[in-house]
Amino acid sequence: MTRYRRDLAAARQRLTAPPAPVEIARTPYGEVEFTAWGQGPRVLVIHGNNGGWDQAVDWAQRRLDPGFGVVAVSRYGYLGSSLPPGASTAGQADALAALLDHLGIDRVDVVSLSAGSTTAALLAISHPDRVGRLVLESAVLPAAKPQRLPPAVLLKALLRTEWPTWWTTTKPAAVARASGVRWSDLDQDSRDELMTIMSTMLPVVPRRPGMMFDNVTGAPQMLRDEIPWEQLTAPALVITARDSPLPRPADAAAVVDRLPHGKLLVMPHGGHLLLGNVEALRRAIRAFLLEPEDAGQLDGPTSRNC
Repeated sequence: MTRYRRDLAAARQRLTAPPAPVEIARTPYGEVEFTAWGQGPRVLVIHGNNGGWDQAVDWAQRRLDPGFGVVAVSRYGYLGSSLPPGASTAGQADALAALLDHLGIDRVDVVSLSAGSTTAALLAISHPDRVGRLVLESAVLPAAKPQRLPPAVLLKALLRTEWPTWWTTTKPAAVARASGVRWSDLDQDSRDELMTIMSTMLPVVPRRPGMMFDNVTGAPQMLRDEIPWEQLTAPALVITARDSPLPRPADAAAVVDRLPHGKLLVMPHGGHLLLGNVEALRRAIRAFLLEPEDAGQLDGPTSRNC
């Protein structure tokens, strides 16, 4: 068996071993795939591009203590979640609110990764009574010099088969560089962390509709600065790294300045994927999520470098 076939077989096998059964919630806004496990304060984890519930699970297992209950979802068009006709980011936020209804959850803390930021922000804005606290980790945000998105026709061609994405997973040094860090600067734990993250990129074909939706709809909406941040009233923690190209610390700070109750956490290194910060981020996220309600009512934005 070639490495290509072996890696794809392993990726498909991994999707059969979630921490809890994967279920489908049928909502008026489309079908939402999720897995939920654990006891304690509930955290809804919204994955980034090229993700799914498995990417959300990987994040939760690295970033959250066992004392939280986790709901890991697949966004529109990823894995088992549908992409309804005329899908919008607002509809995706409504679908997640409907998922909370399905689960009998009145209020939840929300964590979003990278391209999941558009949906997470709209969920907090459109359904403020459902979101207690919001963490935007390595979020796609408006930028002074926004990165160019790949042309939709090119992305569609690259996602036609598994091979281009699989080839990317064989080049961890290139992925690290694109994230803003050099492979040679990563210790073994950080390299292992990157390899684990990359394992959630495959199989890519069942993620293709969601990736196209992100490229054509979700990310452009964010980059055009169409999110009314001033209306996001939940306490929010925006996390990036000094060497991250997305978001750059200055761009993250500009968004935090617009949040009524925003905090900024800038890690000293790690790039877009925040590599090498597992324990520090676990402590910081736990502290933020477990703050008393009145602790989140800030007079203005705060900035903290770790």
